[in-house]
Amino acid sequence: MTGRSNNIEALEGPLNGYQRRRLETRHQLMTAGRRLFIEQGVTNVSIDAITRTAGVAKGSFYNHFDSREALFDALVGDIVADLMERRSRYDPPTQDPLELGLCRTWFAYYDLLSNPEACHLLLQAGSQRKGDVITGVLRQTIGDEMLGGIALGELSHLDPAVVHAAYFGMLLSTAGYLLGQGDQLDAQQGANQLTELTFAIFGLPYHPPNHYPESVVHIADDATSP
Repeated sequence: MTGRSNNIEALEGPLNGYQRRRLETRHQLMTAGRRLFIEQGVTNVSIDAITRTAGVAKGSFYNHFDSREALFDALVGDIVADLMERRSRYDPPTQDPLELGLCRTWFAYYDLLSNPEACHLLLQAGSQRKGDVITGVLRQTIGDEMLGGIALGELSHLDPAVVHAAYFGMLLSTAGYLLGQGDQLDAQQGANQLTELTFAIFGLPYHPPNHYPESVVHIADDATSP
């Protein structure tokens, strides 16, 4: 995933030399920060390490970010914006409510798991402060499907907030386990497992539509395009 704010080539309009150098420095800082945050964790990375890895002067850091946390927030903001943009382009080829829920849920999981580095950063964002960013992302991507599942399934007598809390806690643990597989992680298989688990919780049948790969994978694959 290239991200929005650090992708210089995606910017439109003529740039003078100063603007281009400034954007290049920001790109270097975000690239270095992303790499170090993934490898070491946010709290273990210093601004000195970021600027040293980026190959820029330490003073240049503060021309772009007030703190290490501000850089991290910018990275997370790009990831979330990219996830939401791909979801907006996803149009499942079905009108059946159950199958529509299956497709949208599967797509959200596949999109996350197909980019383990971004998923690791989102999990870190959740552990760093209140608000749990990755839970917020999941609420935005599969929240409607969850509410529909609660309404249709065997959990309709429960408070939706209780179901959300229990479900997201289980999901994050499962996602962490899947990410722990490293290079052995199969994003499609992981998405299948998480979708089946979701619908089992709701007491709903799970029959993976045949058009999963053909209709949704190419959209999520934009996350890892150079």
